[in-house]
Amino acid sequence: MNKEKSESVFVRILRFIKYNKFFTLLALIIISVIVYAVVADKGLLTRMKFQREKTKLEKQLIEEKKKQDTLRKEIDSLNNSDAKIERVAREKYGMTKEGEVIYKIEVDSNVSK
Repeated sequence: MNKEKSESVFVRILRFIKYNKFFTLLALIIISVIVYAVVADKGLLTRMKFQREKTKLEKQLIEEKKKQDTLRKEIDSLNNSDAKIERVAREKYGMTKEGEVIYKIEVDSNVSK
């Protein structure tokens, strides 16, 4: 009984295709165009992927421009301020003025409080 129903559905589909060739052809063309528009190299899925990548890269560009502005401000402050240069030399490079004595304090990390 079930096999007869499935065969009858299949036979109905074939009969529909046989008597409605224009409609079937038109439906196949439309389906083909939709599939091509979605999946092709310049299709919707590819376009969406590139749009996400573009948004990500634009955010990264904004972050890098902020870093660049910060570094430019620091360069300007170093070029214009002797006190800034002295502070950086002391902190980063451990430089001292003539006659200064540096005391180095070592903290034992093994001793618990």
